[in-house]
Amino acid sequence: MRYPHFVTTFPLLGEPLAVDLANTIARLRGRDVDLIADDAGLTAWLSLHPQLGAVDGDELRALRGAIREVFQATAETRSADPDAVTAVNAAAFRCLATLTSTSDGPVVEWGGGPLPVIARSAVEVVAAASLRGCANHDCVLFFAHGDERRKFCDTRTCANRARQARHRERHAQA
Repeated sequence: MRYPHFVTTFPLLGEPLAVDLANTIARLRGRDVDLIADDAGLTAWLSLHPQLGAVDGDELRALRGAIREVFQATAETRSADPDAVTAVNAAAFRCLATLTSTSDGPVVEWGGGPLPVIARSAVEVVAAASLRGCANHDCVLFFAHGDERRKFCDTRTCANRARQARHRERHAQA
């Protein structure tokens, strides 16, 4: 099966780190696809986030599952699974912040390993109340919105598909 270009380049890069990780599950032709299921996908994603260093793939995928559950609950304004919340909190708790003095002033550096840094990112995204799930019912991606009017993860794909579906529906009724 030939996959579209985003399967190898990952969708919506540039979101907060935890959102980038959550979006390594994408929907393709009605099926959810794990973009980091194998070593090649994991290596490709980690190469886009070199600050993380080496990561155990199974632990990363487990954290991703917990983060996706918390994000989905946030987007749907419902209670998240307590085990998912506990997993994210336990990882975030291990994240260490230190101040470093530079010529530009103090800088915060986050450490403790890659999983705690990702979990801290998830906590920050939820705390900022800026997380949304794409309004296209065929999409499983999340985004941190800066504009209250934004409803779709991407205007070229999801928003366009939603417009096309509405157009087909209107003309099918005529």
